[in-house]
Amino acid sequence: MLEAMIYRLRTGCPWRDLPSEFGPWSSVYTRWRRWNLSGLWAGVLDLLAENGRGSLRPLDATHVKVHQDAANPAGGQAEQSIGRTKGGLNTKLTALVDLHGRALQLTLAAGNRADVKAAEQIWPPAGKRIVGDKGYDSDAFRHAMADAGVNTTIPSCSNRKRPAPFQRGHYRLRHRVENFFQRIKRWRAIATRYDNLDINFLASVQLVAVLDWLTFPV
Repeated sequence: MLEAMIYRLRTGCPWRDLPSEFGPWSSVYTRWRRWNLSGLWAGVLDLLAENGRGSLRPLDATHVKVHQDAANPAGGQAEQSIGRTKGGLNTKLTALVDLHGRALQLTLAAGNRADVKAAEQIWPPAGKRIVGDKGYDSDAFRHAMADAGVNTTIPSCSNRKRPAPFQRGHYRLRHRVENFFQRIKRWRAIATRYDNLDINFLASVQLVAVLDWLTFPV
């Protein structure tokens, strides 16, 4: 059944269109849903995250286009992290990765939510240094991280009268989180959101992140 789940993530096909060699599609989906409700993939990712390398923690967010079949979820769009932007309906995926670009934390928010607000769901990695772009240039965010024992490397926006200092050498490694997004969006069901519910789409991203941990060379 795990192979069927991975196949669906790779191709983005509807559950009903799974090849017959995987068995009844309803059995695969039922098991998938049960595992998602149990938090299985989140737990596996948390275990892998304990082996995160380096002291830097690149942070960023990316938009995921919402397919029309996922645009009317139960509870409404706002309850399922779907928001309208200039590009249409989107979900914002925020990722915190280790020095090698492997996911440590993943969260979802509506696509029209600011990056720095979406990052409020990220658990501060005490003793580490978060590296983010100008989207995280916020005094409130910096102070919250400092209170949690987290250092930050974030460039200031051009309209700041007193730019905050930041370490350019650390900032050059921020692309590791961009590389992570690039890798997981090769999976069709991640590049476009086909899932109506948050719990299912986030589980999809978590499973792909787990596979990235297992296959990405370090």
